[in-house]
Amino acid sequence: MHKKFNWLSIFFIFLLFAIGGLVRSTGSGMGCPDWPKCFGEYIPPTSESALPDNYEEIYKEQRIAKTTRFTKLLRNIGFNYLAQQIILNDQINESHEFNAVKAYVEYINRLWGALTGVIVFICLLLSFRYLQYEPSVFWWTLLGFVSVFLNALLGAVVVHTNLIGGIVTAHFIFAFIAISAFIIARRYISKSEVEIFDGSSKSLVILLAVVSFFQILIGAGLREDYDLLDISLSLGNNITALNPNVSWHAIIAAIVMVMSILQFIRLSSIEDLKKPVRWIMYSSILQMILGPMALFTELAVISKLFHISFGALIFVLQFYICTTLMRVNYRSTKP
Repeated sequence: MHKKFNWLSIFFIFLLFAIGGLVRSTGSGMGCPDWPKCFGEYIPPTSESALPDNYEEIYKEQRIAKTTRFTKLLRNIGFNYLAQQIILNDQINESHEFNAVKAYVEYINRLWGALTGVIVFICLLLSFRYLQYEPSVFWWTLLGFVSVFLNALLGAVVVHTNLIGGIVTAHFIFAFIAISAFIIARRYISKSEVEIFDGSSKSLVILLAVVSFFQILIGAGLREDYDLLDISLSLGNNITALNPNVSWHAIIAAIVMVMSILQFIRLSSIEDLKKPVRWIMYSSILQMILGPMALFTELAVISKLFHISFGALIFVLQFYICTTLMRVNYRSTKP
């Protein structure tokens, strides 16, 4: 039973990346200007007429009040610089008009996040039985659960601070920590053993995982920079405002693609790794196409929607391959 919920946890967390891509591509991050409700309701309204005349100011003031309390908490625990950066950011003072599509896209994102929380909590409860048999299963599951919980809290902070940079990236990174923890837990309860005897292949597997994660960090920062650009400007005016890390992001993407092709050539003969290395190669090639599409206004939505999902898929599958290199000693006593 735990194995099924472990797999479900991985699946549900991964789909959060896909839904997150939908939120980003449609600009729905602030589709609901309050949290956990949406425009004061558990089910978003379908028309602006259902809202008060001054609803924009109402929810802006609510958000500012919650942000003020949050920054006080940050100061109390020693994060004075971060608190000051949040207070000084002009984005906090922005108001948001009602948009039914954006509201429901963000609403679906929150519902899926809540359902994911239920799944990982059940998985955590089921992992208690492994404490005497294989305690690593419990501890990694606990880390995954805590990461999902912290990610949910950061989701609230993201809304209260109006998508302030840095916090959005932290929200993204905690999702990767969560899914990685559940993948490792799955490794400890799996009986399959994959041996890669070639030392250079092992190095390639680990290096590709590190590079792909580094690529994700750069990409997360770039997404925040793109959000600050005025999308009404032409590409010619925008290009001077683009972060110089765009070039590095493109170069590393090319390196990931070359490494993934080499990995496919070396490891596709191993039955248990055949599908993962193939999908990593396909995804890295698609990323080289999807990435540049973000520079063109008419293609940016498609790029954002799939670029995040395929980037996450590369890391998740590569991290799974890395776990096959773990030496796990299975005990004879089972729960």
